[in-house]
Amino acid sequence: MTLLDVDASVVHAGWLPLFLTGLLLVALGVIFFSMRHHLRIADTFPTEAQLRSKRRAAEKVDPADTGE
Repeated sequence: MTLLDVDASVVHAGWLPLFLTGLLLVALGVIFFSMRHHLRIADTFPTEAQLRSKRRAAEKVDPADTGE
């Protein structure tokens, strides 16, 4: 007898692999849409270059010009 030599009448395809594949596809779809949503939110955050330019602009303002 060789390894995995099984009679074709004994082995039949079941529904479990198909169900698990479908479940995996659904889980991947949920993860995809969740990540897409969160990445769109994160895309609105200011970049490091924008933060640096705001910091430099704030440093250039003379404290005596504030009107106090």
